[in-house]
Amino acid sequence: MVELRGISKFFPSNGVTALENANLTLCPGEIHALLGENGSGKSTLMHILSGFFPASSGKIFVDRKERSFSSTANALALGIGMVRQHPGFVKGFKVWEDCILGAEKSGLSAGGAFRSVFFDPALSRKRVMELLERWSFDLPLDGQAESLTVSQRLKTAVLSLLLRNVNWFIFDEPTAVLAAEETKTFYGLLKRLRSEGKGIILITHKLEEALEASDRITIMRQGVTGESRNTGELSLEMLKNLVSGAAKQNNIPKDPLQGRKGAGEYKNTDADVADVERPVLEIKNLKIMAPGHPYIRDLSFKLMPGAILGITGVRDSGLETLEMAITGLLDVTHNNSYKWEGTITLNGVDITGKGVRSFRGAGGAYLGADRLGGSVAPDLSLSESLIIHAFNRLRRGIFLSASAVKSFCNKVMIRAGIERSVSDRAYSFSGGMIQRILLAREFAEEPSLLVLAEAGSSLDEANLAKLGGELREFAGRGSSVLLFSADMDELHMMADEILLLRDGTLTVSGYVDEI
Repeated sequence: MVELRGISKFFPSNGVTALENANLTLCPGEIHALLGENGSGKSTLMHILSGFFPASSGKIFVDRKERSFSSTANALALGIGMVRQHPGFVKGFKVWEDCILGAEKSGLSAGGAFRSVFFDPALSRKRVMELLERWSFDLPLDGQAESLTVSQRLKTAVLSLLLRNVNWFIFDEPTAVLAAEETKTFYGLLKRLRSEGKGIILITHKLEEALEASDRITIMRQGVTGESRNTGELSLEMLKNLVSGAAKQNNIPKDPLQGRKGAGEYKNTDADVADVERPVLEIKNLKIMAPGHPYIRDLSFKLMPGAILGITGVRDSGLETLEMAITGLLDVTHNNSYKWEGTITLNGVDITGKGVRSFRGAGGAYLGADRLGGSVAPDLSLSESLIIHAFNRLRRGIFLSASAVKSFCNKVMIRAGIERSVSDRAYSFSGGMIQRILLAREFAEEPSLLVLAEAGSSLDEANLAKLGGELREFAGRGSSVLLFSADMDELHMMADEILLLRDGTLTVSGYVDEI
């Protein structure tokens, strides 16, 4: 059993009290869901338990013995490990090498038994392969770690903990970028771990998943742990009220996308495009062979002004390749190993394989699924990440205007609804806060095309509903939205039309009311 008693956390660098006298009891052989609104302290509490940083006060007991963790290694030694929202990797390492990093001298024999003080590559790779097959994860063990998609990095992090035989698994938003079948497989494996006596802590904003997968649920609000109940005692409506508060729940719009385009108003086919109305985005006969990425085999579609189009599928079947191609992250001019056919046109400008600057210069804005890896610099002040795309606009001659920077950052923070200093380090913000801030940053670009990957990741129900309304308002001004997501519920809520990508081709398309 693990107990956290009176845990408080104060960050002197920004004067924020993230936790105040939080208490939590975790039992072996159960899945315990930790829920709460954005910024409620869930991730902070679990970062303390897993040794990422110390508590300001309070005590931790493992099997009734008081423990203190000065590092993640201390926590791992006691069988506690965490899979964070954005798992890291070592560039240049093979996937199986990344999995065993830090445990390579244990021998990694079956069951984790000690066999040798020397590193045995063949045995280590074999052990990784055994666990990969058990979890049904399709990972390129001999591929480069930096080539992994976001969902593949999650799987690699899970394998890394399994190799260390941890008894307590902490998962922070694990299904945010997993498709339905992957999610089903993931929760099935959590239940298998539970049957072996493992304890699992699950941080999620997906309340339906929490009800289906967990045995017990604890609610956090403003850094304080509230009610803890057996899952069987709760309905979905009760859980929504506990997480958001009944008063707040009543203020969430029932249909934040009222006014969604219906059949007859928007068609994504040539026959419905008037000559006077040019598509914002047009893709013709696109084929991409990019080593390390699933291929795009033959793909065409148009996105008209004022439309919200969702593209879904397993991210490993080409979803992320298409996303990177449209937004300029697959840059032919800097990598001649990429082979392209077809064209990508944004506002009449051919941006095919011409890089990020070409995409943004033609009127595009983008927020990818890997927030900390590609959208924000965690160790720098938040302001430096906010102005990255607005840098040239904010300059006065050769100098960066301090007043212009301040005004722009204030605009973003007000839109995000967060009262914090942009001088604070980015890592001090919760995942939900970072998501809201980065969304506000991209809206501030005032693009004609907004491309979002897993837009609802880390957002609680209230902020997800707010985002839906913002996207509808944005599209109502004649701009367009392209949503890449493995979450069908999210796409049904936000999109006008949905396209299904499978094995590099579009296999199904239709309006949300028809699918």
